[in-house]
Amino acid sequence: MGTRQPENTRSFALCGHGGSGKTSLAEAMLFNNGQISRMGNVQNGNTVSDFQSEEQKRQISISTSLLTMERNGHTIFALDAPGYADFVGEMSAAIRVADTAVILVSAVGGIEVQTSRAWEYANAHNAPVAFVISKMDRENADFDKVLADIKEQFSPNALPVALPIGSAEKLKGVVDVIRGKARTYAALDGSGKFTEGDIPANMADAAAKAKEALIEAAVEMDDALMEKYLEGEPVSDEDLSRVLKKAVASRRVMPVFALSATANVGVQQMLDFVTDYFPSPVDIGAIEAYDGEEAAKAEGEPNARVEPKLDAPFSALCFKVMVDPYVGKLSFMRVYSGTLSSEGNNIYNVKKGEDERISSFKLMCGKDGKDVKEVIAGDIVAIPKLQSTKVGHTLATKGGSPFLYPHIEFPRPVYSVAVIAKSRADEDKMGNAISKTLEEDRSLTFEKNPETHDNVLSGMGDMHIDIVLSRMKERYGIELDTQTPQVPYRETIRKTAEAQGKHKKQSGGHGQYGDVYIRYSPLERGAGFEFVDSIKGGAVPNSYIPAVEKGLKEYKEAGPLAGFPVVDFRAELYFGSYHEVDSSEMSFKLATRLSFRKGIMDASPVLLEPIMNVEVTVPDQFMGDVMGDFNSRRGRIMGMEAHGKLQVVKAQAPLAELFRYAIILRSMTSGEGTFSMEYSHYEEVPADIAKKVIAAHKKEEEEEE
Repeated sequence: MGTRQPENTRSFALCGHGGSGKTSLAEAMLFNNGQISRMGNVQNGNTVSDFQSEEQKRQISISTSLLTMERNGHTIFALDAPGYADFVGEMSAAIRVADTAVILVSAVGGIEVQTSRAWEYANAHNAPVAFVISKMDRENADFDKVLADIKEQFSPNALPVALPIGSAEKLKGVVDVIRGKARTYAALDGSGKFTEGDIPANMADAAAKAKEALIEAAVEMDDALMEKYLEGEPVSDEDLSRVLKKAVASRRVMPVFALSATANVGVQQMLDFVTDYFPSPVDIGAIEAYDGEEAAKAEGEPNARVEPKLDAPFSALCFKVMVDPYVGKLSFMRVYSGTLSSEGNNIYNVKKGEDERISSFKLMCGKDGKDVKEVIAGDIVAIPKLQSTKVGHTLATKGGSPFLYPHIEFPRPVYSVAVIAKSRADEDKMGNAISKTLEEDRSLTFEKNPETHDNVLSGMGDMHIDIVLSRMKERYGIELDTQTPQVPYRETIRKTAEAQGKHKKQSGGHGQYGDVYIRYSPLERGAGFEFVDSIKGGAVPNSYIPAVEKGLKEYKEAGPLAGFPVVDFRAELYFGSYHEVDSSEMSFKLATRLSFRKGIMDASPVLLEPIMNVEVTVPDQFMGDVMGDFNSRRGRIMGMEAHGKLQVVKAQAPLAELFRYAIILRSMTSGEGTFSMEYSHYEEVPADIAKKVIAAHKKEEEEEE
């Protein structure tokens, strides 16, 4: 057993809206911790976090980067998560496995859509939260306004532990509220050099009020101390330190920092606060899991709790898979209990029931990894070359932990394209390339649509899909074209009709004869297909009736109106005739086809289209534009809810109108709007649109002929 202990481990996810300064803060932390000699920046593409070629080209974070730091006897794991809506799944997974969510809010831009999304994810996991009001050196930076908005929209428990001395070009430093000291920087040159002294006179009252608010909140964690405080006794620094750590872990205090990462002001103080007050795995306590029979289903409420103890059986959760061009596949895991050595041990995939060979454990800092022989509860590490392990899988030792952790929730894709291989060689490689890409990116889905025969790749937006296709070309040498997917329309009928189908063919020798009378009736939406055998007196022999049903099931997949599947109807076989010699199963199938095409066309056929439930989150000022746009998309507004300064619009709209909605919403809301959608039901297509769809189908048929 090594010297590291879970009590000395800290982990946090840096999250927030795109451009709020997460990667710059991660870079400043590494610099202040002495791990890099100079700070890179996003614009130059030379930061430790953004090491992928697409990240450097686009100057944004695409994938969560793990940074490991050693500071004052503590091991710190920082997860720099992307802030753009297209990569929100990465942020969700990072918050899930970190012990604290650090939410950055720009002092200029304030609370934005992905800020709220980060807060929602943190709430969903009941994670301790800290806020960083960043970019205090920028023009129009306003700490007080942003802090007030955080308190109003998120929690009154957001209490400053650092106050800025000035702002914009007049930023001089920060006040350490707890210690009652001011850190003053001679220049905003990124060096991080400061002098410590007394709090400026004009800030003394604000600092005193901020400390009093911290004390009031923190003493609630200790009844005896609260009683003393209420009786007017002063709270010592030692007592405050002890209860403040508990208050942060329990979300009673959500510390707020003021800093500028690029100017390197206030970053040192935040790092010190992380080691002193952020919760360790021991402070967080037991993690929920499934045990016994519940582990086999991994559904519903977890029925077990896993303690972060070193003497407990080893267990961990894989939350990320990355393909490194040099190392190969890296599986990132959060260790929740026990210890494990890489020497002479395998790791057991509880979900798959398979052993995996361990070659090493890597403490990652961006793309670079440092091999370690042992991992302990609280660690976040990467393991190279695991074969069967995927995101969401629980890892243990065989015969050890029987637990299975709840799977990681990823958002549903909202943007789809049909992908077409450019060449035969690309077609041959497509399956393998997409399979490996899906393993790495859980917010992607891929399906071969059985109705339209499209290969549909779905993600969180056009940028997401563009990056995925670019990455596949770079790694696997495959080029794919894209087009808008076809809408999976369906056909149905509105009234009852009867039709005879008679197939008779005589060409010398054995002939063909089948004769059926079928009644076609509409069913309620979503009922599917129903076959009824009402033959009496043997008009159609029992041996041929299955052929009629089989024929109907086959022919209904390509309706006579526009070639789409026919649904929600009953077909009742009520009469027919046969020939002792010439009748056969095939004859009755062909007769059924003639009846089907005539009967459906006589039963007032219509096209149906998929309708989606859509939930759009936008700032107040874009509400009018969003609602007007929905009306133009044949949408129906179902309701609205206010979430602080954001509005959530619930609506229904046809899928045909939503294929490019991710792009349009981003443009309409300056990138501040997000949405999710899921299938609701099928509805009749308006006549004017149905005519165009049917005409396009007939044109395709003519061209194929």
